[in-house]
Amino acid sequence: MASATFHAITIDRCGGCGGILLDKGEAEAIDELGLGGQIEGSAPRKEAAPQEPAHCHSCDKQMTALTGAGDVEFDWCDGCERIFFDQGELAAFDAAQGE
Repeated sequence: MASATFHAITIDRCGGCGGILLDKGEAEAIDELGLGGQIEGSAPRKEAAPQEPAHCHSCDKQMTALTGAGDVEFDWCDGCERIFFDQGELAAFDAAQGE
């Protein structure tokens, strides 16, 4: 995971798949500031890989697949409450929240 900061919010991005891992509360802050598209746009597009259940690298636990606004799927860790968005999902989630 590589870290990047957007308006004082530090996000973690997977160099392999382009997915984004957010700490508890960061998704709400990104939504309030409308940064989803900016964060997603800062990464090179990766080819879609077969979807496998996400695994939390912090807790070493299997993450739970959830569906949010706009039917956007994301993964949530019940151990540390981090959220993982596959590449493109954060921007779609942010857009759906604004509707």
